[in-house]
Amino acid sequence: MPNHAADSVIDDARIPFFGLSPLESYGQTAFFPKPAKFLDEVPVMPATVFGLDMLLQEPNIDLQAVSELVLNDVGATIHTLRMVCREYESVAERPSRMCECIAGLDAGLWFETISTRISVGGREHPATTAIWEHCRSVAQCARFVAESMDGISPDDAYLVGLLHGIGAIPAALDWSEGQLGSAMSALEEILPCFVLDAIRSASDPSSSSVWQFVLTAAHRLSAAPVNSCSPAPCDLRSMAISSVE
Repeated sequence: MPNHAADSVIDDARIPFFGLSPLESYGQTAFFPKPAKFLDEVPVMPATVFGLDMLLQEPNIDLQAVSELVLNDVGATIHTLRMVCREYESVAERPSRMCECIAGLDAGLWFETISTRISVGGREHPATTAIWEHCRSVAQCARFVAESMDGISPDDAYLVGLLHGIGAIPAALDWSEGQLGSAMSALEEILPCFVLDAIRSASDPSSSSVWQFVLTAAHRLSAAPVNSCSPAPCDLRSMAISSVE
């Protein structure tokens, strides 16, 4: 059964952001240390690995299809961003679009990394499975919300929605209390700058940022019945405002 870490993420009565500690300014000369080894334990769903294996065996690889499959899986996305972090130490040089990230990596090494993260040590991860499903649902709704707005990239909104709950991963994987600080630093280090900015602004109770609106509305939409009608764009803002009152 999922543990309380997953339950806290799926609680739609609140937005489950994680606290982000201040980092050094990430300008063109900013450099970060390599992500911690324990991120190896972040799992990838078996269906993702199977789908990638099928796509990569095609004579002509559809990079867009590969990217979409990766972006359906929080773990696969984290490990891809982690590899990009190793390839580009300068934050300013790192690509943030998944197609560009995958295109810049060695395909064989990348797939080997993804495929060996299905289940570390044979462990099952029901809590992370629940978190993955929740984050994917919020990401899809965040993209829908962004499509009705000006100035917000739907692709950026999707990635922010997909990664907004990764602060629950350490507890879900039962990492020790002594590992939590390093775990959060390692997770922060691999995130694109705009994702960090979005999560920080949205998790600030005093903020009225556009990202707070997008993620609040996405959470409300993700909790709606499957057969309900999609709200009109004008209804989205009132939905977000009512959810934070």
